[in-house]
Amino acid sequence: MMLAWILFIFLAAMILALDVLIPQTTAGTNAFKRAAVLCSLPVFLALVYGLYLHFALAQSVDAPVVAGPHPALTFSTGYLLELGLSADNVMMFIIMLRALEIPAADQNLVMFWAIILAIVARVALILTGLALIGRFHLLFYFMGAFLVLAGGLMFFQRDGERGIGERLIGLSSNILPISPEYAGRQMIVLINGRRRITPLLLAIILVGLVDVLFAFDSIPAVFGITSDPLIVTSSNVFAVLALHRLYFIMAPLMDRLRFLEAGLAVILLFIGGKMLLPLLAAYVPAVQISTTTSLLVIVAVLLSAAGASFAFPAKKK
Repeated sequence: MMLAWILFIFLAAMILALDVLIPQTTAGTNAFKRAAVLCSLPVFLALVYGLYLHFALAQSVDAPVVAGPHPALTFSTGYLLELGLSADNVMMFIIMLRALEIPAADQNLVMFWAIILAIVARVALILTGLALIGRFHLLFYFMGAFLVLAGGLMFFQRDGERGIGERLIGLSSNILPISPEYAGRQMIVLINGRRRITPLLLAIILVGLVDVLFAFDSIPAVFGITSDPLIVTSSNVFAVLALHRLYFIMAPLMDRLRFLEAGLAVILLFIGGKMLLPLLAAYVPAVQISTTTSLLVIVAVLLSAAGASFAFPAKKK
Protein backbone atom coordinates (compact mmCIF):
# COMPACT_ATOMS: atom_id res chain seq x y z
CA MET A 1 0.00 0.00 0.00
CA MET A 2 2.85 2.39 0.77
CA LEU A 3 4.30 1.93 -2.72
CA ALA A 4 0.90 2.75 -4.21
CA TRP A 5 0.81 6.04 -2.28
CA ILE A 6 4.38 6.87 -3.34
CA LEU A 7 3.62 6.19 -7.01
CA PHE A 8 0.46 8.30 -6.80
CA ILE A 9 2.38 11.28 -5.37
CA PHE A 10 5.15 10.83 -7.96
CA LEU A 11 2.72 10.79 -10.91
CA ALA A 12 0.80 13.79 -9.57
CA ALA A 13 4.06 15.74 -9.23
CA MET A 14 5.02 14.69 -12.77
CA ILE A 15 1.74 16.04 -14.18
CA LEU A 16 2.27 19.35 -12.37
CA ALA A 17 5.82 19.53 -13.73
CA LEU A 18 4.53 18.94 -17.27
CA ASP A 19 2.05 21.79 -16.77
CA VAL A 20 4.97 24.10 -16.04
CA LEU A 21 7.32 22.79 -18.73
CA ILE A 22 4.70 22.58 -21.50
CA PRO A 23 2.52 25.70 -21.28
CA GLN A 24 -0.83 25.80 -23.05
CA THR A 25 -1.10 28.12 -26.04
CA THR A 26 -4.36 30.05 -26.17
CA ALA A 27 -4.26 31.43 -29.69
CA GLY A 28 -4.03 30.00 -33.17
CA THR A 29 -5.79 27.24 -35.06
CA ASN A 30 -3.80 24.50 -33.29
CA ALA A 31 -4.65 25.64 -29.74
CA PHE A 32 -7.56 23.19 -29.44
CA LYS A 33 -5.54 20.26 -30.81
CA ARG A 34 -2.65 21.09 -28.50
CA ALA A 35 -5.02 21.17 -25.51
CA ALA A 36 -6.46 17.78 -26.52
CA VAL A 37 -3.00 16.21 -26.76
CA LEU A 38 -1.84 17.71 -23.46
CA CYS A 39 -5.08 16.64 -21.73
CA SER A 40 -4.43 13.06 -22.82
CA LEU A 41 -1.18 13.02 -20.79
CA PRO A 42 -2.75 13.21 -17.28
CA VAL A 43 -5.53 10.86 -18.41
CA PHE A 44 -2.95 8.36 -19.69
CA LEU A 45 -0.93 8.53 -16.46
CA ALA A 46 -4.11 8.02 -14.44
CA LEU A 47 -4.90 4.90 -16.48
CA VAL A 48 -1.35 3.65 -15.95
CA TYR A 49 -1.86 4.09 -12.23
CA GLY A 50 -5.11 2.14 -12.45
CA LEU A 51 -3.26 -0.75 -14.13
CA TYR A 52 -0.67 -0.64 -11.36
CA LEU A 53 -3.44 -0.95 -8.78
CA HIS A 54 -4.70 -4.04 -10.61
CA PHE A 55 -1.39 -5.84 -10.16
CA ALA A 56 -0.42 -4.37 -6.78
CA LEU A 57 -3.65 -4.34 -4.77
CA ALA A 58 -5.47 -7.27 -6.34
CA GLN A 59 -2.88 -9.60 -4.83
CA SER A 60 -2.81 -7.78 -1.49
CA VAL A 61 -4.34 -9.48 1.52
CA ASP A 62 -6.01 -6.44 3.11
CA ALA A 63 -6.66 -4.11 0.15
CA PRO A 64 -9.63 -6.02 -1.39
CA VAL A 65 -11.56 -5.65 1.87
CA VAL A 66 -12.19 -1.98 1.09
CA ALA A 67 -11.27 -1.53 -2.56
CA GLY A 68 -13.06 -4.66 -3.73
CA PRO A 69 -11.69 -7.62 -5.65
CA HIS A 70 -10.96 -5.42 -8.68
CA PRO A 71 -9.24 -2.23 -7.44
CA ALA A 72 -8.37 -1.09 -10.96
CA LEU A 73 -12.05 -1.17 -11.97
CA THR A 74 -13.02 0.66 -8.78
CA PHE A 75 -10.38 3.34 -9.43
CA SER A 76 -11.44 3.72 -13.09
CA THR A 77 -15.09 4.15 -12.09
CA GLY A 78 -14.23 6.76 -9.45
CA TYR A 79 -11.88 8.57 -11.81
CA LEU A 80 -14.36 8.69 -14.67
CA LEU A 81 -17.06 9.89 -12.29
CA GLU A 82 -14.86 12.69 -10.97
CA LEU A 83 -13.67 13.62 -14.47
CA GLY A 84 -17.24 13.82 -15.72
CA LEU A 85 -18.41 15.95 -12.81
CA SER A 86 -15.36 18.18 -13.30
CA ALA A 87 -16.82 19.27 -16.64
CA ASP A 88 -19.40 21.30 -14.72
CA ASN A 89 -16.58 22.97 -12.79
CA VAL A 90 -14.88 23.93 -16.04
CA MET A 91 -18.06 25.60 -17.30
CA MET A 92 -18.05 27.76 -14.16
CA PHE A 93 -14.35 28.59 -14.65
CA ILE A 94 -15.00 29.77 -18.20
CA ILE A 95 -17.87 32.00 -17.11
CA MET A 96 -15.88 33.52 -14.24
CA LEU A 97 -12.74 34.24 -16.25
CA ARG A 98 -14.86 35.88 -18.92
CA ALA A 99 -16.66 37.96 -16.29
CA LEU A 100 -13.32 39.11 -14.83
CA GLU A 101 -11.99 39.79 -18.35
CA ILE A 102 -8.84 37.75 -17.81
CA PRO A 103 -6.77 37.85 -21.04
CA ALA A 104 -6.35 34.52 -22.81
CA ALA A 105 -2.58 34.70 -22.32
CA ASP A 106 -2.98 34.74 -18.50
CA GLN A 107 -5.71 32.10 -18.18
CA ASN A 108 -3.03 29.40 -18.18
CA LEU A 109 -1.47 30.92 -15.05
CA VAL A 110 -4.83 31.28 -13.32
CA MET A 111 -5.79 27.65 -13.92
CA PHE A 112 -2.41 26.30 -12.72
CA TRP A 113 -2.42 28.04 -9.33
CA ALA A 114 -6.15 27.56 -8.82
CA ILE A 115 -5.71 23.81 -9.30
CA ILE A 116 -2.93 23.76 -6.69
CA LEU A 117 -5.33 25.38 -4.20
CA ALA A 118 -8.12 22.98 -5.22
CA ILE A 119 -5.95 19.88 -4.66
CA VAL A 120 -4.98 20.97 -1.14
CA ALA A 121 -8.59 21.77 -0.25
CA ARG A 122 -9.98 18.52 -1.73
CA VAL A 123 -7.48 16.32 0.08
CA ALA A 124 -8.43 18.04 3.35
CA LEU A 125 -12.14 17.46 2.61
CA ILE A 126 -11.57 13.80 1.74
CA LEU A 127 -9.58 13.07 4.89
CA THR A 128 -12.22 14.84 6.97
CA GLY A 129 -15.02 12.92 5.26
CA LEU A 130 -13.30 9.56 5.77
CA ALA A 131 -12.78 10.27 9.46
CA LEU A 132 -16.41 11.31 9.96
CA ILE A 133 -17.83 8.34 8.03
CA GLY A 134 -15.74 6.00 10.17
CA ARG A 135 -17.34 7.40 13.32
CA PHE A 136 -20.81 8.28 12.07
CA HIS A 137 -22.06 5.80 9.48
CA LEU A 138 -25.31 7.73 9.04
CA LEU A 139 -23.25 10.45 7.37
CA PHE A 140 -22.90 8.08 4.40
CA TYR A 141 -26.68 8.15 3.89
CA PHE A 142 -26.73 11.91 4.39
CA MET A 143 -24.24 12.20 1.52
CA GLY A 144 -26.49 10.04 -0.63
CA ALA A 145 -29.51 12.23 0.12
CA PHE A 146 -27.41 15.32 -0.61
CA LEU A 147 -26.44 13.93 -4.04
CA VAL A 148 -30.08 13.20 -4.88
CA LEU A 149 -31.02 16.76 -3.90
CA ALA A 150 -28.08 18.26 -5.82
CA GLY A 151 -28.91 16.19 -8.89
CA GLY A 152 -32.55 17.24 -8.80
CA LEU A 153 -31.66 20.93 -8.46
CA MET A 154 -29.11 20.66 -11.27
CA PHE A 155 -31.63 18.94 -13.55
CA PHE A 156 -34.58 21.26 -12.98
CA GLN A 157 -32.63 24.50 -12.38
CA ARG A 158 -29.90 24.42 -15.00
CA ASP A 159 -28.56 27.91 -14.26
CA GLY A 160 -28.69 27.60 -10.48
CA GLU A 161 -25.05 26.65 -9.94
CA ARG A 162 -23.76 29.05 -12.57
CA GLY A 163 -25.27 31.95 -10.65
CA ILE A 164 -22.74 31.19 -7.91
CA GLY A 165 -20.00 32.74 -10.04
CA GLU A 166 -21.75 36.07 -10.37
CA ARG A 167 -22.57 36.13 -6.64
CA LEU A 168 -18.97 35.34 -5.68
CA ILE A 169 -17.60 38.12 -7.88
CA GLY A 170 -20.03 40.67 -6.48
CA LEU A 171 -19.49 39.56 -2.89
CA SER A 172 -15.70 39.54 -3.12
CA SER A 173 -15.73 43.07 -4.56
CA ASN A 174 -17.50 44.26 -1.40
CA ILE A 175 -15.18 42.42 1.00
CA LEU A 176 -11.70 42.48 -0.58
CA PRO A 177 -9.71 45.56 -1.65
CA ILE A 178 -9.69 44.88 -5.39
CA SER A 179 -7.91 46.99 -7.97
CA PRO A 180 -10.38 48.27 -10.58
CA GLU A 181 -7.84 47.83 -13.39
CA TYR A 182 -5.97 44.81 -14.70
CA ALA A 183 -2.23 44.95 -13.86
CA GLY A 184 -0.76 42.24 -16.05
CA ARG A 185 0.63 39.30 -14.05
CA GLN A 186 0.93 41.28 -10.83
CA MET A 187 -1.00 39.75 -7.92
CA ILE A 188 -0.96 42.77 -5.59
CA VAL A 189 -0.55 46.45 -6.49
CA LEU A 190 -0.06 49.60 -4.41
CA ILE A 191 -2.70 52.31 -5.02
CA ASN A 192 -2.64 55.50 -2.92
CA GLY A 193 -0.46 53.81 -0.32
CA ARG A 194 -2.84 50.84 0.04
CA ARG A 195 -2.30 47.31 -1.20
CA ARG A 196 -5.01 46.00 -3.48
CA ILE A 197 -5.69 42.59 -5.00
CA THR A 198 -5.55 42.50 -8.79
CA PRO A 199 -8.26 40.79 -10.88
CA LEU A 200 -5.68 38.09 -11.67
CA LEU A 201 -5.26 37.06 -8.02
CA LEU A 202 -9.03 37.34 -7.50
CA ALA A 203 -9.55 34.94 -10.41
CA ILE A 204 -7.15 32.39 -8.87
CA ILE A 205 -8.90 32.59 -5.49
CA LEU A 206 -12.41 32.37 -6.94
CA VAL A 207 -11.65 29.48 -9.32
CA GLY A 208 -10.09 27.50 -6.46
CA LEU A 209 -13.02 28.34 -4.18
CA VAL A 210 -15.60 27.33 -6.78
CA ASP A 211 -13.87 23.97 -7.25
CA VAL A 212 -14.10 23.39 -3.50
CA LEU A 213 -17.82 24.28 -3.55
CA PHE A 214 -18.47 21.81 -6.36
CA ALA A 215 -16.37 19.20 -4.51
CA PHE A 216 -19.26 18.91 -2.05
CA ASP A 217 -21.07 17.16 -4.92
CA SER A 218 -18.23 15.12 -6.39
CA ILE A 219 -16.51 13.85 -3.22
CA PRO A 220 -19.69 12.29 -1.75
CA ALA A 221 -20.29 10.76 -5.19
CA VAL A 222 -16.99 8.88 -5.18
CA PHE A 223 -17.77 7.68 -1.65
CA GLY A 224 -20.71 5.95 -3.30
CA ILE A 225 -18.18 3.88 -5.27
CA THR A 226 -15.64 3.11 -2.53
CA SER A 227 -14.42 4.29 0.86
CA ASP A 228 -10.81 3.24 0.29
CA PRO A 229 -8.66 6.32 1.15
CA LEU A 230 -6.13 5.67 -1.62
CA ILE A 231 -8.68 5.29 -4.41
CA VAL A 232 -10.88 8.17 -3.22
CA THR A 233 -7.89 10.53 -2.97
CA SER A 234 -6.09 9.46 -6.14
CA SER A 235 -9.20 9.50 -8.35
CA ASN A 236 -10.06 13.01 -7.12
CA VAL A 237 -6.56 14.43 -7.51
CA PHE A 238 -5.98 12.91 -10.95
CA ALA A 239 -9.31 14.34 -12.13
CA VAL A 240 -8.44 17.81 -10.80
CA LEU A 241 -5.03 17.66 -12.49
CA ALA A 242 -6.78 17.17 -15.83
CA LEU A 243 -8.89 20.32 -15.35
CA HIS A 244 -6.05 22.58 -16.50
CA ARG A 245 -6.03 21.11 -20.01
CA LEU A 246 -9.75 20.28 -20.01
CA TYR A 247 -10.50 23.98 -19.59
CA PHE A 248 -8.90 24.84 -22.95
CA ILE A 249 -10.77 21.98 -24.64
CA MET A 250 -14.21 22.92 -23.31
CA ALA A 251 -13.87 26.71 -23.67
CA PRO A 252 -14.57 26.69 -27.44
CA LEU A 253 -17.20 23.93 -27.05
CA MET A 254 -19.06 25.33 -24.05
CA ASP A 255 -22.02 26.69 -26.01
CA ARG A 256 -22.45 23.38 -27.86
CA LEU A 257 -22.59 20.97 -24.86
CA ARG A 258 -26.15 21.96 -23.97
CA PHE A 259 -27.19 18.58 -22.50
CA LEU A 260 -24.02 17.89 -20.51
CA GLU A 261 -25.33 19.43 -17.29
CA ALA A 262 -28.51 17.32 -17.52
CA GLY A 263 -26.32 14.22 -17.93
CA LEU A 264 -24.28 15.13 -14.86
CA ALA A 265 -27.52 15.57 -12.90
CA VAL A 266 -28.62 12.05 -13.88
CA ILE A 267 -25.26 10.67 -12.68
CA LEU A 268 -25.63 12.41 -9.31
CA LEU A 269 -29.16 11.01 -8.93
CA PHE A 270 -27.93 7.51 -9.80
CA ILE A 271 -24.97 7.53 -7.36
CA GLY A 272 -27.07 9.12 -4.61
CA GLY A 273 -29.80 6.52 -5.08
CA LYS A 274 -27.21 3.75 -4.95
CA MET A 275 -25.93 5.06 -1.60
CA LEU A 276 -29.49 5.14 -0.19
CA LEU A 277 -30.42 1.61 -1.27
CA PRO A 278 -29.55 -0.01 2.11
CA LEU A 279 -32.14 2.23 3.79
CA LEU A 280 -34.83 0.81 1.51
CA ALA A 281 -33.93 -2.84 2.12
CA ALA A 282 -36.91 -3.28 4.46
CA TYR A 283 -39.38 -2.01 1.85
CA VAL A 284 -38.07 -3.21 -1.52
CA PRO A 285 -36.17 -6.31 -2.63
CA ALA A 286 -32.43 -6.08 -2.09
CA VAL A 287 -30.64 -4.70 -5.17
CA GLN A 288 -26.88 -4.87 -5.57
CA ILE A 289 -25.37 -2.40 -8.05
CA SER A 290 -21.87 -3.57 -8.91
CA THR A 291 -18.93 -1.31 -9.74
CA THR A 292 -19.07 -2.55 -13.34
CA THR A 293 -22.70 -1.49 -13.63
CA SER A 294 -21.88 1.93 -12.17
CA LEU A 295 -19.06 2.39 -14.68
CA LEU A 296 -21.30 1.41 -17.62
CA VAL A 297 -24.06 3.76 -16.48
CA ILE A 298 -21.64 6.71 -16.13
CA VAL A 299 -20.10 6.09 -19.56
CA ALA A 300 -23.50 5.67 -21.22
CA VAL A 301 -24.91 8.87 -19.70
CA LEU A 302 -21.86 10.99 -20.59
CA LEU A 303 -21.77 9.71 -24.18
CA SER A 304 -25.52 10.20 -24.56
CA ALA A 305 -25.35 13.77 -23.24
CA ALA A 306 -22.45 14.66 -25.54
CA GLY A 307 -24.06 12.96 -28.55
CA ALA A 308 -27.40 14.67 -27.97
CA SER A 309 -25.66 18.05 -27.64
CA PHE A 310 -24.08 17.71 -31.09
CA ALA A 311 -27.13 16.06 -32.68
CA PHE A 312 -29.57 18.72 -31.42
CA PRO A 313 -27.61 21.98 -31.17
CA ALA A 314 -29.18 25.02 -29.61
CA LYS A 315 -30.76 27.54 -31.94
CA LYS A 316 -28.65 30.63 -32.46
CA LYS A 317 -30.16 33.74 -30.96
